[in-house]
Amino acid sequence: MKRFLHNRVALAALIIFTLLLLSCVVFPLLGYSDYESLHLDQQYAPISLQHPFSTDNLGRDFFTRMMVGGRYTLGLSLVSTVLAVLFGTVIGTLSAYKGGLLDRIVVSLCEALSAVPYILIVIIIEVALGWGKGYFSLAIAIARMPSVIQTIRAAVLSVREKEFISAAKVLGKSDWYIITRHVMRNVYSTILVQFCSTYGASIVACSVLGYLEIGISSPVPEWGRMVADYFHLIQSRGHLVSIPCLFISVSVLCITMITNGLRDALDPKEYQHE
Repeated sequence: MKRFLHNRVALAALIIFTLLLLSCVVFPLLGYSDYESLHLDQQYAPISLQHPFSTDNLGRDFFTRMMVGGRYTLGLSLVSTVLAVLFGTVIGTLSAYKGGLLDRIVVSLCEALSAVPYILIVIIIEVALGWGKGYFSLAIAIARMPSVIQTIRAAVLSVREKEFISAAKVLGKSDWYIITRHVMRNVYSTILVQFCSTYGASIVACSVLGYLEIGISSPVPEWGRMVADYFHLIQSRGHLVSIPCLFISVSVLCITMITNGLRDALDPKEYQHE
């Protein structure tokens, strides 16, 4: 923690992203929650305390739509990340620790799944479970899972042959005990870094799907979908497009800086060097 806090770039990124996340959660609770009401007499209203980001072509408060849209973009991306990292960690750990046929099957499935475009997975799941209801987060999780499995598997393989693992086996400790007490404690840093990097990739994927109008359906706002909805106004009202793009870029950039900071702080070589 001390090494992470001494990284000013990573710390600043953590503060900015935390404020952004809290804004998306808190502001709708303070009354900024009406994103559907039409006020045609207030089209493109000037920036004011009532409308910090102006209004759109239908008179809807753009600030409200941005805050509510952040809930969907950041929230659904977080759900995808949790699912991908949770199941990816379990599968990758068991695959590397057990080895043999299980490991070969997992590696083959990861290679096959990595070759499938995630948009195709999204379309299949959306058609099967219901279009425009947020189920695409499952597809993003499935698409991100192979990289998580491969990363965790490599980390566990490097730990599996350590002397303390062999000593625990000689002492008659169960596989569950060894995995939870020894293996996971030595790969937690890899899991944490992988979680952050997967979260950033999930935000990009969620925004891209929204822009392609595959994700959340209108009138529910989502940052990527908002870019698509207002793209025809880019020349006359460019801020309606640039603001969602800015929020997406800042979010992904902050998460990338946080990931780099965690990777440096948790690197044992850096620790020994210090």
